Amino acid sequence: MPAQPDKRKSQKILIVEDNFLVADTIAEALIDSGYEVVGPAPTLSAGLELATDAELDGALLDVDLAGRPCFPIAAVLVERKVPFLFLTGYHDASVIPPDLRSAWRLTKPFHLADLGAVAAKAFGGAPA
Repeated sequence: MPAQPDKRKSQKILIVEDNFLVADTIAEALIDSGYEVVGPAPTLSAGLELATDAELDGALLDVDLAGRPCFPIAAVLVERKVPFLFLTGYHDASVIPPDLRSAWRLTKPFHLADLGAVAAKAFGGAPA
């Protein structure tokens, strides 16, 4: 019986994160888990451009992009039916608009193993 293909191999995941080191670490973890990384986008405008124009299967959005909320990017992804999850240092979910609170959320700091497991649930496929 042939092995089932890994669904993650073809999945393109956008990273929107303003901290270069965090974005790089997340990108490496996603690549190691079999995803293809789009970005990372460090600003709201760069994230909006990629969310609008890039072929995407999912996205990880830092809630606070140098003092600007990522919610316009999330709105574009909702419209495109692209699943996403929020990365946030805020423990209180009330910082997220009510219509977006059902999205997956990882609170910073998080373990990379948690990222892989949540990404697999949010975007499909099994964790590595």
